[in-house]
Amino acid sequence: MTMQVKTETGRIKDVGILEVTPENFICPSNERNMYHCRIEIKKFNPETGERLSKPRIQVFGKKFFETFGLHNLRKQGYTVDILHDPNQFVKANMERIAAEERAKAEAEKEAERQAIRAQILEELKAEGN
Repeated sequence: MTMQVKTETGRIKDVGILEVTPENFICPSNERNMYHCRIEIKKFNPETGERLSKPRIQVFGKKFFETFGLHNLRKQGYTVDILHDPNQFVKANMERIAAEERAKAEAEKEAERQAIRAQILEELKAEGN
């Protein structure tokens, strides 16, 4: 099975599930509040060393995964690789929103300063005449 991932140049390419990493994983926009994991019970052929197990991508709800989902999967023998953590997405999103709000507030302050300067100049010109 193949998946689309981001490359360093920003392009998209198809790779196998084993080559997907958290850095190049493309999370669907409507699933950013969920955990995306690659899960597998690893099995190999003892004679040839060939991989017998097949990994798969599984999506979990945030509350389930954090409370007992991850623990239960590991207890059952699964290897769990987290490809998308919604906590990191929320943190980055909050930082971006805060930066936008700071920039907007600074722009409003600057506009107010310009308006006050213009008003003072008008008053000075009126007094000068």
